[in-house]
Amino acid sequence: MIEVLTPLRLGKKSHPLFMAHGMGGRADEFVHLVGFVRTEQCIYGLQAKGNDGVEPPFERIEELARYYLDAIKRVQPHGPYFLVGFSLGGLVALEMARQISSSGEIVALLAMLESYPHPKQLSLSQRIRLVSRRVKRRALTLLPFPTHFNPRLKSSVHEPDDQIAVRTHTLPVTKRAYESAYTAWKHYQPRLYQGKIHFVKAAVTTIYPDDPVAVWGKLVEEIEVQTVPGDHHGILNTYFGILGSVLSRYLREVPPG
Repeated sequence: MIEVLTPLRLGKKSHPLFMAHGMGGRADEFVHLVGFVRTEQCIYGLQAKGNDGVEPPFERIEELARYYLDAIKRVQPHGPYFLVGFSLGGLVALEMARQISSSGEIVALLAMLESYPHPKQLSLSQRIRLVSRRVKRRALTLLPFPTHFNPRLKSSVHEPDDQIAVRTHTLPVTKRAYESAYTAWKHYQPRLYQGKIHFVKAAVTTIYPDDPVAVWGKLVEEIEVQTVPGDHHGILNTYFGILGSVLSRYLREVPPG
């Protein structure tokens, strides 16, 4: 059985930082990032059920959030809570923050890293912009590519990275976990969160919306957007040092208490 909470770094402060994974459901995607987050807090990574092939994975964000909160409260029964989520994990962190707030507890930090709802949850104008961008990117595949073009990137020109992950993972356990994560993403309809989110946006826009304020502005009380180098996955896999400095600033700016 996979441990729900994976210690990524030990610390001195009593209120840990909890980091929610992307589509892969694993905490090890944060292993490089945590080395650049300047804090005395413990840092835990959350891990999804289903990657071990024993327990069935969740197919609803709301259920996954409750599952993680049960584990978190065994370590930290009361707030304030510090939450970070990448991609799908941003939605999980948002839902956890909603559930925490509704119980009367405090969310000190909610940071969403390149996290967007499924396109069907977007407004008509936002969906039109996404389709237009995909058409343009699709057209690029019909042009001659420069000699330094990486063939491995060709399929991602017009296909969402997370859909590629679902399609290309052939191990039954891994594929099932990705398919369940994709189902959870597809069916999650974000609701109003009466709090602030810190949103980290990739400088290179791929198949996700290019304006997080247009997506989240009406669903949250306040939103602050920070742009970092890289694309959707590059902010975590390549520019983790810069991302770490951004998260460090967020943590420094949390009022004491």
